[in-house]
Amino acid sequence: MFAKVAPIRRMPSSISELDYLVDLKKTPHLEIGHLVHIPFRNKLIFGLVTDLIDKETEVAKNKIKTMEEIFLHEVAVSAPQLNFLKEISEFYKAPLGFVLQSGLLPLKKTKINKLVLKKIEKTKANKATKPELILYKTPEEKNSILQKNISKIGQTLIIVPEVSAIAEITKFLPKDIAVINAELGEKESYDLWHKIRNNEIKIVIGTRSALFMSWYDLQTVIVDDESNANHKSWDMAPRLHAREAAMMLAHAHGAQCILTTHTPSIESWYFARAKVYTTENKLTPLHTNSTLIDMRDERRGRNYNFLSNDLREAMKEKTDGDIFLYLNRKGSSSYVGCRDCGFVAKCDTCTRGLVFHEKTSTLECHFCHTKKAMFLSCPKCSGTNVVMYGAGTQLVENDLKKNNTFNREIIRLDADTQNLRTLDDTKNKIIVGTQIAWDKINWNRVSLMAFLEADSTLFIPEYKMSEAIWWQLRDAQFHLPPTSELFIQSSHNEHHALANLASPNRFYDQEEAERRLFSYPPFHYLIRAFIGQKTPDLARQMAEDAAQRLSTLTKGNPDIIISDPLPFSPFYTHGAYWYALIIKTKFNKYKHNTKWLAANLPDDWKFDPNPANLLSF
Repeated sequence: MFAKVAPIRRMPSSISELDYLVDLKKTPHLEIGHLVHIPFRNKLIFGLVTDLIDKETEVAKNKIKTMEEIFLHEVAVSAPQLNFLKEISEFYKAPLGFVLQSGLLPLKKTKINKLVLKKIEKTKANKATKPELILYKTPEEKNSILQKNISKIGQTLIIVPEVSAIAEITKFLPKDIAVINAELGEKESYDLWHKIRNNEIKIVIGTRSALFMSWYDLQTVIVDDESNANHKSWDMAPRLHAREAAMMLAHAHGAQCILTTHTPSIESWYFARAKVYTTENKLTPLHTNSTLIDMRDERRGRNYNFLSNDLREAMKEKTDGDIFLYLNRKGSSSYVGCRDCGFVAKCDTCTRGLVFHEKTSTLECHFCHTKKAMFLSCPKCSGTNVVMYGAGTQLVENDLKKNNTFNREIIRLDADTQNLRTLDDTKNKIIVGTQIAWDKINWNRVSLMAFLEADSTLFIPEYKMSEAIWWQLRDAQFHLPPTSELFIQSSHNEHHALANLASPNRFYDQEEAERRLFSYPPFHYLIRAFIGQKTPDLARQMAEDAAQRLSTLTKGNPDIIISDPLPFSPFYTHGAYWYALIIKTKFNKYKHNTKWLAANLPDDWKFDPNPANLLSF
């Protein structure tokens, strides 16, 4: 007999498992899911048994190495969990051993030998059920829904988009819960892994890393704030989306998958209306005290300030609570250019716009951190009509401090100041912040909030931009107290992400119509495969070769559409030139086709199903 074993280390995805002979005298009770020691090159390493095969040949005896020993009397990973980990490996083109590293305790022989595991009884899997989508409108309603859906039997997993969301939820849950995140120490990781594996902990809350724990009796998987962009892993493999992975986990264990949110993703709402998911909810506005300001009218009235007249008056009238002025950029301006010739200052490395910082009088790239001295005359035409476009947090802060008619402390919260500020909740203040401020302010104290340039990202050429600003606006509405005011300043009030806050169904109808036109989700599933090389010619050639090969292999298959190679924007970043293939496949076979594509791309390609961006990091 020999065994298939996944070495618990990073391996090429094409050789995730290796064959080893089984010496029944050494390992008489070997089972799938056992943690074992295997010879690998010139040393012993840990591996996990993924399959047992009775056939044995003389060739196998002579050429295949023999497994050394079993660790832990009982299996470390149950059959359902192993099936889930295999699917993650195949779907996201990640080596199985690397995926297993995320689902096993820190591997130290002395500590492992002291652990005692319960025997996993083989039970009949529950009948698979449709995912359920549940909407909430207030933080109180959200906490009630989470408490109500905790399983009365077995284990419940609650996945949140970021660590900061854990504290708010745990206030309203039973005390005997486990919290999983990347900040756990080694001792805590051992203890939690052991207790979850032995079914001693019934409720677990964590970020997407919690999906990989060794589940014993998983009954319910809840993905909270399912449309939050932070559920997507975009910078490292496996590039999974927690919503998709949670459905795979629930299916493997026969558990119920529940998606909860105040603002459903375009895909989830479409599938709920198409009865692919179950739901009993209707979309409603979240906050009725919202005002949309047309900044074009302000300019016609010769108000060139970043505060509209209505917003300024509302700020003066506020006597209690904090005022939160939100911008999606730091610095003093969004870009610097010349009005005479149209020149725009860009980074030499990545070609993105440079942002002016008044304190250092420098132009800085917030993507690759290069700096240049500010120029007084245009580098292109030598003209002196150099201007700064858009407002940044630093510019807004300085302007408010120079003309402080609001009698409040002015505080800036962005990437430059996040570790320098502690907020005093006993004083009324004006907070000028980026997304960094979102998790640091006390929302209950905010009596007025304003999006100063709500439309600044709407025209970035990425198909999820409208959905991103829609979610952000509604997330602000969700967090704000009912008595607070929300001002939204824009020069494109007609855009459907801004115009339909009072009629949310209309936004989803318009967004779906646009996506249907371009075969984007939810009408096709998207996969992004990309490659980076030291020269642009080599990157393009490798992309063209891969596109040609995949097109040949899929000839006659109308379910898969492969784009021509497309350059990233910025083209050069992270020390390489990047090209991508954007692949579309119909949803009826998206899992099968995604796994097939992953298996047929070379190992040096990066593979990103359901990407957050199409042509950028």
